[in-house]
Order: sequence, then structure tokens, then C-alpha cells
Amino acid sequence: MSNQVCAPALAIRRCCSDDVHHMLPLMRQLRYPTTPSVLKERLTMLEGHEQLCSLVAEVDGVVVGTIFLKQHQTHDMMKPVTSITALVVDEKHRGTGIGKRLLLEAETWGKERGSSQMFVSVAGDNNITSKSFYEYSGFTCTGYRLSKPLA
Repeated sequence: MSNQVCAPALAIRRCCSDDVHHMLPLMRQLRYPTTPSVLKERLTMLEGHEQLCSLVAEVDGVVVGTIFLKQHQTHDMMKPVTSITALVVDEKHRGTGIGKRLLLEAETWGKERGSSQMFVSVAGDNNITSKSFYEYSGFTCTGYRLSKPLA
């Protein structure tokens, strides 16, 4: 009898609209109010979009994390940039390197499309933990996020 240790298999792939029920708990952990139908509509919009992307992390076939990306051209940069619009790893899987793997895949996606930089805004209750995670991952804090409602 063998004493083999089986490590969990981590896979990163493009998200699809069929992932909606696996994504709902992650969106709730981000405190994003959404319904299955609204989330399915948004995930369907992302499929095949050139400037928008959502990746998911699966451990042994179960979705445990996601990152949403947007590539855009700014007036002050020669090359486009990639923005992280959301990143979440399931609470039970945080601290295991899944967030870092999602970031590495996001960087690859941005580079493949010619982006020169990656940006992220950190706000909300978890901003200290999130800010530390991004700084540890090579991001530099260059300012503050300010917002104003338009409605």
C-alpha cells in the first residue's frame, strides 16, 4: 500500500456564463448585490469580448476565485493598460497562493493584448489587507481613489 499524498489540482481558465452559480457566493463575499439572472447576463457579455475578461480559479474542479479585467486606452499613455475591476478568492482558500496565480494569469492576458501597465483601485472595508496583498505582488501605491455619484 502506497502512502501517496495527492495535492489539489489548481486550474485557471476563462469564465463562462455556465459558471453563474459558482460565482454567486464569490460575488457575495465581495458584497456585490446581484441575482443569478443579472450575473448570467454579465458573464455572457464577457464571453468573447476583446477588452473584457473574467478568469476563474478551480481547485479540483470547484470554482474558488475569480478576477475581472478591463483593457483600455488612456489619453496619456502610448499603449493600453489593464485594470483589475474585481478579484476575490473564497474565504476558505485565502492565503494559499490562488490570488497570486490569478494575478499572474491576468498579467499574461494584459501583456498578450499589448498593455503596458496593470492598475487596481482598493476601497472598502478590506482595503488594508487588499492593499498589502497588491503591494506584496509588486504593485505600487501612487494615489487615492476618489469618487462622486452622478445620480
